[in-house]
Amino acid sequence: MAVTANQDVRDVLAAYPGLADVAVVTRVQEPLGQVLVAYIVPSSPGLDQAALHKYLRETLPGSAVPAAIVVVDAIPVDSAGTPEPQALPAPDLRGLLPYRSPDTPRQEALCTIFAEVLARTRCGVDDDFFILGGESIDAMVIASRVGPAFGLEISMNELFDAPTVAELDQLLDRLSSTGS
Repeated sequence: MAVTANQDVRDVLAAYPGLADVAVVTRVQEPLGQVLVAYIVPSSPGLDQAALHKYLRETLPGSAVPAAIVVVDAIPVDSAGTPEPQALPAPDLRGLLPYRSPDTPRQEALCTIFAEVLARTRCGVDDDFFILGGESIDAMVIASRVGPAFGLEISMNELFDAPTVAELDQLLDRLSSTGS
């Protein structure tokens, strides 16, 4: 599935059961840069946001998964009934990914590689490659550094499927146990 615009992400989100309305907005959020934010209006109380986020990660390519999902009472519209997503509140992404320090030497090395390639002062084990602004070329560089550092070969696509240091660490565990 080639997701190329906010409308495509919105369409995937709108297909999720239990949502009355949705909007997807690109926001500039320092220090993350441009991030996608999904605004949702649940059709009833008790929406399982963890399940919604999992659905999005399984349905969309990593770079198209919204950095935040914000529940609102309604999507603002103008007098003609056209949605005005710019009138929605800016999300507070500071608490989205609390910093978690590495627990092992390998996690420390992976955090260092992520930080160097993505030009960050530091990366925690839960920081997401895509939310930090990672692109295909960055994934190739990270894969080319991670593989030799740990005696394993990983592809750019494997990094896309394991976009955090914690997930990449687990992938490296699986690869080393299978002898790949």
